Amino acid sequence: MDKIFGVIGRGYYCAQRGFSEEVRDLVMELVPLTRRLWQMTKIKMLPTPAKFHYIFNLRDLSRIWQGMLNTTSEVIKEPDELLQLWKHECKRVIADRFTVSKDVTWFDKVLAGLVEEEFGEEKKLLVDCGMDAYFVNFLRDAPEATGETTEEADTEMPKIYEPIESFDHLKERLNMFLQLYNESVRGMGMDLVFFQDAMVHLVKV
Repeated sequence: MDKIFGVIGRGYYCAQRGFSEEVRDLVMELVPLTRRLWQMTKIKMLPTPAKFHYIFNLRDLSRIWQGMLNTTSEVIKEPDELLQLWKHECKRVIADRFTVSKDVTWFDKVLAGLVEEEFGEEKKLLVDCGMDAYFVNFLRDAPEATGETTEEADTEMPKIYEPIESFDHLKERLNMFLQLYNESVRGMGMDLVFFQDAMVHLVKV
């Protein structure tokens, strides 16, 4: 299992794509760490009548690494940034399934403990600081048309998977998309309020 995801991680996070040696080394260390976190969750969080959806399988590992492969060396320049992305993907795929806060607290504690065990106290503080990094792929505007390429390519929005600057900035971006949608439909548009909890759920979709 580690060999499979190790090949995938090493193949994507390579020097040819501009990733630093430190980032490439960290990827290989995150492979067994991800598997251990998944295994501990699978053993601890068993399904019950009230939590029948607490079922964890290899698809979860695949989804975590699928998310890890969405970024670029322009975004992930340092190991700390990769570690934040890894935490985001683990919580998005696994912890977002939990229905009670104590289960989320358990997961956060286990994740931080594994990071401390593998990388030390400094890295633990990075993932256990009380604030999560959230990654999305819709923060950038489409480049202005130059006439040198096709019209479709000119107007396509680049999907760069990167952390949000702040919830205020994310809210502005979401309101812009909402306005564009309402202008494109006939009749009554949508009237949505993007409060923080709603935005947190949205970025994990």
